[in-house]
Amino acid sequence: MNGRIVLLFTILLAASCVQRSIGPVKGVLVVYHGDLAQFIDEGGLERIQRTVNTVDDENVFSWAFAELEQFEGTLTARRVILFLVPSPEYLPEQVEPVSDGLCTGEDVWARNQHVIAAVVEDGTLPESLGDLLEEAYNTQLHRYIYGSFVSTQMSSPERLDSLQSLGFTVDVPKAYTTRIWRPDDGFVQYQRVAGEECMLLFSIRFYRTPTELDDSVAVLSRESMARRFFFDASADSVDRSRVSVSPIVFRGLPGVEITGMWRNPEYLNAGGFTTRILDADGLRYIMDMEVYNPGREKEPFIREGWIMMDTFLHGSANGGN
Repeated sequence: MNGRIVLLFTILLAASCVQRSIGPVKGVLVVYHGDLAQFIDEGGLERIQRTVNTVDDENVFSWAFAELEQFEGTLTARRVILFLVPSPEYLPEQVEPVSDGLCTGEDVWARNQHVIAAVVEDGTLPESLGDLLEEAYNTQLHRYIYGSFVSTQMSSPERLDSLQSLGFTVDVPKAYTTRIWRPDDGFVQYQRVAGEECMLLFSIRFYRTPTELDDSVAVLSRESMARRFFFDASADSVDRSRVSVSPIVFRGLPGVEITGMWRNPEYLNAGGFTTRILDADGLRYIMDMEVYNPGREKEPFIREGWIMMDTFLHGSANGGN
């Protein structure tokens, strides 16, 4: 009898891990010990919250809360779960330590799940906690973009092949339709309608230039690209009061990353955008995600652009010219 009970428990445990994780892609379920309720109420999580500046300052993480005693049922299947406990004795057994007071686990109670557990001592959270949460969010969003729009894989080999003939590749998911294909002018653009009033434009500009890349040139280059190639956008401009520019090195290529707000006074509309500009072998590449989602969040779509840009390969790196 005991053997049958053990077997039944093993089968139930295996079945419980078959379910797919659920919940908002950017959501974090915070499961906390009651002793930390005041810490949370007084804004203890603000120090690990991240923001992205678009039309407004947007928070990256979306919190939901449950006390340890409430953690059961569908809550155990959430995509990203953060345990906050006052001492190590309350840490879940299913996670592994990565540093003092910080543990992680994957696919603990559901597939495609990230579990992070932190010991809060003297009102202090581990320094790397925010980074771990953002890594989990990026992984969840990547899986959504390239696998979960529909039940079939969303990566597009045909699109990769067509771009490779131009000397580079970017993995633009099948959910995007080709809006503009002008390779002779050094420009292609893809579009995804993500809601009733939500439109995403992913653009790639490539050309030779002797101009040295700096912050000012980067912003002007993005602005010029939109005015020349985007539909009915001759009046588009980058709002200089709502823009951040940072130097980057991506796979050995120097460049600049821009995030901010675009506006068009002719049509009285505006939105968020992010642009990555890279220089490679005398060529300049501009990859841009423009978001139009009036009155609603833009951060997930900005991040979607970053994830797509991360697939960029130039020249010999992917076998092209």
